[in-house]
Amino acid sequence: TIVELEASQRHLEGKEQALKILQSMAVLDKATTHTKEVFIKSEQQKRALEKEINILQWEIKINQEKLKNIDETWAEKYDRIYCENASFKETLKMKTEEIKLLKSENQLLEQQHLEMVAMLDVKQQKLVQDNICLSKSGVTEVTSLELAVLGACACNGPEGVPCACAKMSAATRKQLLQLKQEFELMKKSKEEAYIMADAFRIAFEQQLMRRKDQAFRLAQMSKICRKETKTVKWKSSKDEKRKSLGEKLIGMLASGPESKKIEELDNPLEIIRTLTDLLNDKEEMLAHQRKVSYMLARTLEDKENALQRRKESTFSEEKVTFKNSQYKQDLNPQECIFPECSCCQDGFSSVPNTNPSRTPTSHSTGSKENKHHNFKETMNMK
Repeated sequence: TIVELEASQRHLEGKEQALKILQSMAVLDKATTHTKEVFIKSEQQKRALEKEINILQWEIKINQEKLKNIDETWAEKYDRIYCENASFKETLKMKTEEIKLLKSENQLLEQQHLEMVAMLDVKQQKLVQDNICLSKSGVTEVTSLELAVLGACACNGPEGVPCACAKMSAATRKQLLQLKQEFELMKKSKEEAYIMADAFRIAFEQQLMRRKDQAFRLAQMSKICRKETKTVKWKSSKDEKRKSLGEKLIGMLASGPESKKIEELDNPLEIIRTLTDLLNDKEEMLAHQRKVSYMLARTLEDKENALQRRKESTFSEEKVTFKNSQYKQDLNPQECIFPECSCCQDGFSSVPNTNPSRTPTSHSTGSKENKHHNFKETMNMK
């Protein structure tokens, strides 16, 4: 019995020690779980911080690259502008040198001209002065065509001076050439203006068609809004199956950037506001383009009036020169008594031929003026 009691005591002591060990292990397990949770949280925070640091480093690198690119572009622009300025300076120097050379040549020519005039007789000096006055007024300038006409004169005038009819024929031929050149330039500018007017007209028509389509779509939208307000009261169960008002409005719109903007909106009032803003913008564009068309029409009218004034001034100058030649012939009738020469016949034959050469151009200009008038009437109707 004593042995059994001792054995039971030892067994109980061993159990107590085991219980103590188990209690210490449980305490350690609780502490380790808490530390593990804290360690896991710290690791998660560490990973999040590392991600943020990597993102910030990436953004810093991108910003640095952008700054480098901007610096390079500005440096290239500066170098290009510097090179352009250097080239412009060189061209300016060259032009200034050319102007100086031309001025010196002009002075030399003036001196030579004065020397040659001093060497001439009194009558020849008067003729030279008359030619200079005429060239300054813009009626005649010494050209190869005038020299050919004046040299072809076979009249036996005093000291080989050409007759008045030869001078008149040379002046008329030169005026004809000038008028032809001016007419061609005005014709080109007129054609360009008509092309621009046609382009603006086509653009106006397209915008008007778009505006009509938008008005039609807005009318359909208003009808849909009225129908939905009536049917919402007794068809609340079927609203989920049907499309909303915003989706219907978006479906009726044309594809494009404006429709993408409207797709982002859900409220029908906001959609209608955006549509009204678009209509107002297009109305402003139409008004601006109408102003441009009116400006083009006015410039065309100004050019036509300038052409008519030039023609009238040239005809009046021709009349004045012809009257002056007749007055000179009346003053010295001895010089007027000479046989008819070939240059005189050519001069008088070239003068009446000026009208038929101008008649077809007048018809063409008349047809274009009618077109321009019709275009203005259509714009006023619009």
